Amino acid sequence: MNAEGAVTGHAMRSLRLLLEAYAGCELPQWDLFGTNVRVLRVEPGAVLFRVGEHHPYIYFVQRGLFKAQMPSEGDRMTTVFFPEEGDVLASMSALGSDGVRRVAARGLHPRAETLRAAVEAESTHTITAIEPSLLLRVNYRVIEHLSTQHLQWARLTTTIALMHATTLQADAGWLRSTPEQRYRSLLREHPGLVQRVTQRDLASYLNITDVALSRIAKRVRGEAVPSTPQTPPEADDLVATTPSLGVVG
Repeated sequence: MNAEGAVTGHAMRSLRLLLEAYAGCELPQWDLFGTNVRVLRVEPGAVLFRVGEHHPYIYFVQRGLFKAQMPSEGDRMTTVFFPEEGDVLASMSALGSDGVRRVAARGLHPRAETLRAAVEAESTHTITAIEPSLLLRVNYRVIEHLSTQHLQWARLTTTIALMHATTLQADAGWLRSTPEQRYRSLLREHPGLVQRVTQRDLASYLNITDVALSRIAKRVRGEAVPSTPQTPPEADDLVATTPSLGVVG
């Protein structure tokens, strides 16, 4: 086996372990699924999909780092998420469930209009590689087809949806905290991420200016010496828009 074949084989084994962990069981017809999976290598700056595109694929990040951005005021793009190793990436146009579409179309949910817009929308994020990355890509319709044939695959799709909902719940708590609390949380829970992204992207993610981020970082670094009363970021340092963290769309 050549080096490229070894990388592909290892990536597929890792993906199977991941998906069977999600499903809680072995997944039947794995060979059918595997023949539809493509291994992608992308370089920094490469775009997986853009705002406004209909994109049917789901991605499993094996190695690397990306940034998810969405438009804010004017032509500015705000960084709202950093997909990394172990993350699952897809646009809402790929994951839009037929069941959700039916409920929304029949007005059976109090927020039917919002749901209809979500499942029928084009991608709302642009996904760009920050580092050289390795991904596995498959059309989500393959997973949907298998889930209609096998309970095990249906469990997988349910768990992916539950993971999405859990992520959104965690993100809601994140957004209620201050920029400095979010920065400290990143240092505590994802210390390597701060070193892997630019200050501009990190500031955008925290919803503050580069200057405000520098002040916060300096204050946190200086806590080894006797601290002085902290001052909140100046009003001009805060960015008007609020990032929506969570599922890539």
